[in-house]
Amino acid sequence: MKPHPRHQGLLPPHEGSRKALPLAVMLSFLALFRLCRRHAHDALYARDMDVFVGPRWCSRRFGMPLFLEVDDAPVEGSYPPWLRPLVAANLRADYRRAAGLIVPAVPRCGLLIREFGVSPAKVHMILNGEDPWPGPAASREEARARLKLHPQAFALGYVGSVNERYDFATMIKALALMLPQAPETYLVIIGDGPELPRVKTLARRWGVAGQVRFTGFLEHPELGRVMPALDLGLMNLTARQARLHGPVHTKAATYGLCGLPVITAGESLEGYPPELAELLWLVPPEDPRTLADLCLELARDESRRRSRGQALAAYAGAHLTWEAVAGKILEIMAAPGAGPPRTAPRGGRAG
Repeated sequence: MKPHPRHQGLLPPHEGSRKALPLAVMLSFLALFRLCRRHAHDALYARDMDVFVGPRWCSRRFGMPLFLEVDDAPVEGSYPPWLRPLVAANLRADYRRAAGLIVPAVPRCGLLIREFGVSPAKVHMILNGEDPWPGPAASREEARARLKLHPQAFALGYVGSVNERYDFATMIKALALMLPQAPETYLVIIGDGPELPRVKTLARRWGVAGQVRFTGFLEHPELGRVMPALDLGLMNLTARQARLHGPVHTKAATYGLCGLPVITAGESLEGYPPELAELLWLVPPEDPRTLADLCLELARDESRRRSRGQALAAYAGAHLTWEAVAGKILEIMAAPGAGPPRTAPRGGRAG
């Protein structure tokens, strides 16, 4: 798994298997301990990851305020039933020690408060960001030619991991419902993942395989070669995942920074920044008919799509780059009362 952009390079890579987990925990603890011992830091920021105890221990040992990013459901992974309560107990200890929690999803904020007893004052909802494209993008015509799309096509797009969280069944069914009225509609899936074979099977089953384009995984700079071909970005989660993670996630920044208007799925946009919420179209989860009807409506209204995409690009450029997100986090970390006074580390030195 690629390290998270907020804290890339600090800990050794973890190969992902449960057998390798104890070694990864130990190595991560030693790396963090060595770093904290060699340098005097004002605070510690880490992604909270189930059983990784190093951040909490080093925060206490070296007297540093601890800030944790809760970037996924608190108890991740397919742990056996006997282990899950122990993982949850470890997380509760993390949250008690933390001076603040950075949480990029409204439902997860509520879950931490309700089920883990976290003080609401500790919880800060800050969306994940994205990096702008590093170079010039392809023209719309070049991108469409690369994807072998009809010049007058209406192109729906999905960018990201192809996994079970995202509702590809609804996207494909909506495409099938659109084709009788808009025969040059396509769905472009940019990414790779464990669900890719199933998604291809779904496309064949619904008779739309010829209207679906798969690019496979693309590095970030390569997105500029294909995304200008798209007319609408989709980031629809399944109903269960939308309840857990909310309708707004990293793809809002990915689509927004390239000026692509967005449809997402969920029950409500309440709790998200109002300036962003009013720029997103929301449909009920797992409802292909409503998704298809909205897409057809927008296919006939290019000016509406363009104005919404331009407004989203302006918002993302101001608020959803990693630089902007890091600035918000640093403001929280520097706020008076954000954490206990720092005590001098034993053996540490200024760096």
